[in-house]
Amino acid sequence: MFLHIGNSRVVSLGDLIGIFNMEIKNNQVNTQFLESNVRDDDDIGKKEEQTANSFVITEKKIYYSPISPLTLQKRIGKIWE
Repeated sequence: MFLHIGNSRVVSLGDLIGIFNMEIKNNQVNTQFLESNVRDDDDIGKKEEQTANSFVITEKKIYYSPISPLTLQKRIGKIWE
């Protein structure tokens, strides 16, 4: 099963670790975690971060999503119905 997270991206539910609100990025530990996982040459990720409502952590990568965490959670619920 796959979850559409916006920006023409889908992630496998099997690889999904968590979906988090961008508001928690204000915490110093969370900011350091995100910054350490975004490559310096990843201009797309930096631009998406500015408009993101959530970030999605998978086993392989962190994605920024313009979709709210609540909406993504509802989408997961619909997949499992």
